[in-house]
Amino acid sequence: MAELTPCPEDGSAPPRSRRELAAITVGATASSAHRLEDLDGNDAVFFAFPDISVRVEGVFRLKVTLYEWVGTKMVRIAAVQTNSFTIYRPKKFPGLEESTALSRHLSEQGVKIRLRQ
Repeated sequence: MAELTPCPEDGSAPPRSRRELAAITVGATASSAHRLEDLDGNDAVFFAFPDISVRVEGVFRLKVTLYEWVGTKMVRIAAVQTNSFTIYRPKKFPGLEESTALSRHLSEQGVKIRLRQ
């Protein structure tokens, strides 16, 4: 299982509680593994978060934390952060970018994600 946490780039603290997380994100912040082929045809594991969005204007990274069930406990395996991205006010939003080749490839394998032209 993987979990997302938004991390503001301005140095402010990331959300510490479920309530704080819900105040700045919309959508599922947890995902199960999908065993699929990568763009080179190799078996790989992907975690999709197709409906996640951040409600607050600013520059953010997403912290992705990987967990594994060990007996009855969930154990943290690893954590990484994404590249930074900007959340705009609706009036300043520059529009959606085209979907990536990887997004299209995952969609073709059954991952439910919205594709952009």
